[in-house]
Amino acid sequence: MTWGLFAPLSVSAQSVKAPAPTGTSSRKNPGLASPHHLSGQLRFESMQYLSTVPESPDLTRSQLLSVRAQLQGPVAGSEWLAYGGDFAAGTFFKRGLNQFVVHELFLNAGFGSDTSLSAGRKKASWSEMDERWQLGLWQPHFAMDSLRPESQGLTGVFLEHRHGRFEILGFATPIFIPTMGPEIREENGSLVSDSRWYRQPSSRYDFNNRINSLVYRLDVPEAEKLVGNPGSALRVRWGDRDRGPRVAAAWGYKPVNELLLKRANFKVVDQDRFDVTVSPDVTYHELVSADLGYATERVDVSLSHLADLPREKRPAADWVVQRIDPLSATSFQMDIRPPRILSRQVLLQLGYLKVQGGGITDITAEGWSDDFNMFDQRVKFTDVLSIGLQTEITRFKGRPLTVQWRSLYDRAQKGSLFSAEFTYSPAKEWALMAGADVLGVEDDSFRPSGFLNQFRANDRVYGGMTYVF
Repeated sequence: MTWGLFAPLSVSAQSVKAPAPTGTSSRKNPGLASPHHLSGQLRFESMQYLSTVPESPDLTRSQLLSVRAQLQGPVAGSEWLAYGGDFAAGTFFKRGLNQFVVHELFLNAGFGSDTSLSAGRKKASWSEMDERWQLGLWQPHFAMDSLRPESQGLTGVFLEHRHGRFEILGFATPIFIPTMGPEIREENGSLVSDSRWYRQPSSRYDFNNRINSLVYRLDVPEAEKLVGNPGSALRVRWGDRDRGPRVAAAWGYKPVNELLLKRANFKVVDQDRFDVTVSPDVTYHELVSADLGYATERVDVSLSHLADLPREKRPAADWVVQRIDPLSATSFQMDIRPPRILSRQVLLQLGYLKVQGGGITDITAEGWSDDFNMFDQRVKFTDVLSIGLQTEITRFKGRPLTVQWRSLYDRAQKGSLFSAEFTYSPAKEWALMAGADVLGVEDDSFRPSGFLNQFRANDRVYGGMTYVF
């Protein structure tokens, strides 16, 4: 379950869609011996969902104005000390629906040409699977919109050393910043959110063959109790990401990026009602991942494996907490760039992901399974095939019209997701875009708690424009 209750770096919203930044994260030592550089984009988007949620009809349509900026450069003209940052801000033109997000913000000190020390919030490539399939196990996400999660960096100290094609990265931190999800609030005894991607817990409970109503209350601990959780990680890699063979392995012991939920149920005497107090909590997990890949000018293929071993956390007496099960995942990814077709570049992306485990069970202080679970699965997809395509379709007045589409089918959910976006660039800095996302299942009675089934009513279309600077 993703929470937006803890939000030192963001406030409630639904999404900011922007291409992955090409500034801060993609360079080894951003800003070293280079001038200050600022780049980014301004985006306006109007989105329309094709169905109305009866309890929240105002969530059918939205308009978003957002800006994203990446900056980097030397500190005070230094040749060895640099800074990097990646920020986003947006508004939905409604009170309380504004946001400010820090994806990255760090200082980087270079020691020679092969060693660097960074401090702050910074992205790193810990697992190709975690990046490609947007699992959010290694690095937290900004996940206001489940179809547009954006990776955020871990926060701490990074020490990186390279020798030829070999690279080692160490990470340590005294603090923890979790995945940011939709903002949740109490309203008439329910937990609600201004997002169509929020999974609202059940409001009914069968107790002694009688249906009882559930009245929820939030109990948010002091931020220090959530933030003050240290972690560490280590990654070794040999080879170049864009040419020839490569192999990488990573290990980490850190807080789980998504906060746990714990709750206390109190039966109201002489009423068919339970008062439920819900509070976020933190647990740890051990992560082990490995990647094996090979890249040429035309093809990039990789095989990845990841094991997630969470630590069970027992609640206090009279409380129930989520226990997350171990997770094992294997994936295959292939990017194909064939020779130009009709003078146009094409990128074809294929992938398969298989996840085992990853369930959620609510347990008591004694470790027994409770007879009521708020949520039952950590990841959106568990047995999924994916195909994607990016290419130029045609040109109008010498300017390109491009398309990006992706289709996936999850065999475990018997459902699919199709996304497409068309972009026309009338000028180098400007682009007009239009797109759609369609979710569906073969049988809506099969696995009703699955991601595709639960959000199958969230088909949508959108359009807008971007300005790149």
